[in-house]
Amino acid sequence: MPFRLWFYLAKVGGFVLFAIIAATFFSPVDSPLGQLRWIALWIFIPLCLVGASMGVLVALGKLRMLCPFCGKSGQVGGNKQDGMWLECETCGLVHSGGPFGLKIIREEISEDEESA
Repeated sequence: MPFRLWFYLAKVGGFVLFAIIAATFFSPVDSPLGQLRWIALWIFIPLCLVGASMGVLVALGKLRMLCPFCGKSGQVGGNKQDGMWLECETCGLVHSGGPFGLKIIREEISEDEESA
């Protein structure tokens, strides 16, 4: 799975779907808003299940994704400071940045950091 696809699905898609579900929670089932809630739920639940299974793979250290810059496979992880990140052999550390964390940036790994 491409890193960029899952990054934006988790950051933007999950938030939008949750907001739709929360905003339409008290609407009648047979109204258009009630049907929109069910559509959002049918998309949100599989997204959560995939996220949970990928979280288990991250915890085991076995999740690999495609780099958004070069397309090579790399190890995926995450932490509080950088969020979800990917370690690519050619591009270095790929993680979120920017004011809202919606930009994907790369930091090249220097030889000093590798030897430490």
